[in-house]
Amino acid sequence: MKREELEAAGLTAEQIELVMKKNGEDINREKSKFADYDEIKSQLEKANATLEKMKDYDAVKADVQKYQQEAEKAKADAAAKVQQLTLQAKIKDFTGSKKFVNDLTRDAINAQLESALNDEANKGKSIDELFKTLTDGKTDILKEEGAPTPPKVPEMGKGGGVDDDAQARAVMGLPPKKAN
Repeated sequence: MKREELEAAGLTAEQIELVMKKNGEDINREKSKFADYDEIKSQLEKANATLEKMKDYDAVKADVQKYQQEAEKAKADAAAKVQQLTLQAKIKDFTGSKKFVNDLTRDAINAQLESALNDEANKGKSIDELFKTLTDGKTDILKEEGAPTPPKVPEMGKGGGVDDDAQARAVMGLPPKKAN
């Protein structure tokens, strides 16, 4: 409301002052209802920013849980690997003193022992018992201590040296070859 409007309506200066005063009081009373508007607006912005941070927090929390699960899995895998390596070392120590007919046989027996030791049905059995079970009644696994070893025969067609010719002639019952 403007003074000019009140003067045009025919009010006196005192009446205009009174109306303006009352109007000012009404305006101030209504303003006081919204006096904390800026403060409330600031609080709302702060709350919204906190909510945004919470969204990030949830993502970070999910990542942390994922990494904890991965760490637990890696720890379990490492423990299983250590257990497997320990078992393999134990088997090698056990079979290291045994005289197998060849390396292939030793490796096969080691693999079978590892499998048997990992089997739940064999829990409580010693490695010696399992070895005996695997090898009982089977031949050509371990070298026999008193068994004669076959002589080494030179390969045919290789070398052709004087000694090889002399041996071949002797086997055939021929006299030694004369030197030139």
